[in-house]
Amino acid sequence: MKPLVILGVLIMTAIFLAGCANVPVPSQGQNPIGAGVPGPVVTPPLTIAVDVAVMQKDSVDSTVDVVFGGGNGQVQVSSCNVVFTRSDGTSETRTLKPEKGATVTFQGTKGTDRVEVSVTMKDGKTYRIIDQMVPYRTRG
Repeated sequence: MKPLVILGVLIMTAIFLAGCANVPVPSQGQNPIGAGVPGPVVTPPLTIAVDVAVMQKDSVDSTVDVVFGGGNGQVQVSSCNVVFTRSDGTSETRTLKPEKGATVTFQGTKGTDRVEVSVTMKDGKTYRIIDQMVPYRTRG
């Protein structure tokens, strides 16, 4: 009977250890486009929050518009940078003016592209407010 108890303990230990395997998780700034998982974002305090919208990809020419919508912290923004990473791995960075309605347009692909938006405030703090995937959608 003791061999069965020992065997049971060994099996339970193996199951427990299998669930505790160390799986590396990419840190901020190391999230590859191939993973298809956006990285963490930080929402600024409500008193300095700004609104930036990533529009759906155009189904005809695959362009993506990023629009600055204003917000409580609009006057506190010293810069707003948008990084657009295409599904083929190429990327492009543009500055979005911190003015309500300001827009930058990126040429996307027929795949899933990625948009990351960071705002830097006049106090020097930077907030990564958007990190999202933009899939291609066919008309229909």
